[in-house]
Amino acid sequence: MAASGIAPAATRVCGQMPGPHASYLSRVSGIKSAGTTWTVIATGVPCSIALAKTPGLLRKWAAAKLGASLALTGYTCLKMIDTGYSGTGTSSGGFLCHRGAGRPTTVFGPRTFTARETSPYTIAQIKAFFGIR
Repeated sequence: MAASGIAPAATRVCGQMPGPHASYLSRVSGIKSAGTTWTVIATGVPCSIALAKTPGLLRKWAAAKLGASLALTGYTCLKMIDTGYSGTGTSSGGFLCHRGAGRPTTVFGPRTFTARETSPYTIAQIKAFFGIR
């Protein structure tokens, strides 16, 4: 994994937690991941909120169709669409939420938080890859 430094200064890695299995190839970062370790990343949303809301959103994520909205009061959330782990087809490696109206467009947008399945990467590796302090 090579450092790309694309995250704004306000971005924080809030932590990692277990969740449902996912396998995907990110269309944006190129990260290939398969497992049950989920990393929560927030930009302009307190980590306490992002971490508290993630378990419920992961339950909704597991049952939702690709690209579907996930209900969370005060936020617009969606199940992200990625490429399948093999590099073909579609899959999802997580969800993205934006505080307020309007569909979220990037995991590093203002007032957003995301949970992405990130096995086998550690928090330190994720921070280095995205240039997060």
